[in-house]
Amino acid sequence: MKPPAKLPSRSAKTALDRIDLLILEALRQNGRITYQALSERVGLSARPCLERVRRLEQKGVIRGYTALVEPSALGHDIIALAGISMRDPSTGTRQRLERALTANPAVVELQVVNGEYDYTARIVAPTLAAYEALTEAFLADPGFGIGRIHTTFVLKTLKDFDGYPVADNRS
Repeated sequence: MKPPAKLPSRSAKTALDRIDLLILEALRQNGRITYQALSERVGLSARPCLERVRRLEQKGVIRGYTALVEPSALGHDIIALAGISMRDPSTGTRQRLERALTANPAVVELQVVNGEYDYTARIVAPTLAAYEALTEAFLADPGFGIGRIHTTFVLKTLKDFDGYPVADNRS
């Protein structure tokens, strides 16, 4: 999945019309839908529908397309939600840590947050020992400036993330 051309601004949100929202919802439900089927679903001919999808991609509203894969099928039997607190919140330390976390394939999601933690991360691992080794390596490196990692292990997923809701709240 390639990064967006540019991040959508608040004005990009207001620039979406009813047809754009229908396109986004259809693609969110089925990213493999053909342009012909998509155009029929949203009530446009194929060419204008394709042009709208390309415009949404260029604006960064559509960031990319992906398959949702079952983590355990890939050997990711451990899913952890980690709250990471910085001991040293200097800019250089944060940048080093952010580069290391985003480059690590086990870190599948990462946010900068406020409150008790500086970051929250979703981390996958094949075993508890592998997860422990990963977090110990991050904690042991003083260049990352981590003070604490608080881990909550996922026992069962009741609802997987399958995309952001698309709603027309302007009616």
